[in-house]
Amino acid sequence: MAIARRLKAGFLALDRITTRVATFAACFALALAVCLACYQIFMRYVVRQSTSWSEPILQMAIIYMVYLGAAVTFRRGALVAIDLLLETARGALKRAVNLFVFLACLVLVLHMVWYGWQMTMRAQFNVNPTLGISMSWAFLAIPLGGVFALIAVVAHYLDPPAKDIDTGI
Repeated sequence: MAIARRLKAGFLALDRITTRVATFAACFALALAVCLACYQIFMRYVVRQSTSWSEPILQMAIIYMVYLGAAVTFRRGALVAIDLLLETARGALKRAVNLFVFLACLVLVLHMVWYGWQMTMRAQFNVNPTLGISMSWAFLAIPLGGVFALIAVVAHYLDPPAKDIDTGI
């Protein structure tokens, strides 16, 4: 029993680190996207001279923000949910519903990692004409976010966050 508690504590410590990293990276990607969008608007409508490099970087920033942010969302249990059954269920039924949701999320995240990695490998020789870099850098967000989300899904199952009275989160 003590070994199981130590493993759980160690996994949750890993989760705290990975969730912080994912949160920071997603926030950075959001800030970068906002700055690039403002830069594009300024250059296009004020200076009247568009830049070609800012659009693909903006797109990649949004992609990374979404897939890394998904991990944080999984961990906090903030995905959109219809939880009538979960709220009304008690005892074994509630545990069964929680297990089913956990397994469904696990399957989704494992698909993200597996197929995202395959897409990344297929895109490694496609080059973005504007930036001159491999398109696999954009696709890498999918398996990377999936790995972070995998840790978050398991951590959420092991240690679900307490629900807030006002928001239900």
